[in-house]
Amino acid sequence: MAATATKLQTTLIVKYIDGVDPKGKEIIKSQRFSKVKTNATEQAIFDVAKEVEKLIGKTLDEIIREDESGITNV
Repeated sequence: MAATATKLQTTLIVKYIDGVDPKGKEIIKSQRFSKVKTNATEQAIFDVAKEVEKLIGKTLDEIIREDESGITNV
């Protein structure tokens, strides 16, 4: 029998630069967006992240796609 994975949930995480601390180090904050369609392409997620960047008015540092899957042995 072979184990198979089924995507349960996809989350978009955007990390952005929110200024600098007194020592001159960048302050990185993050925002999570759940309920992303599990079949969303990387390009679609990237495009959404770039629109979020415009809305928050901060420079993105990193875009992360987090997938959660369930594994079953059929």
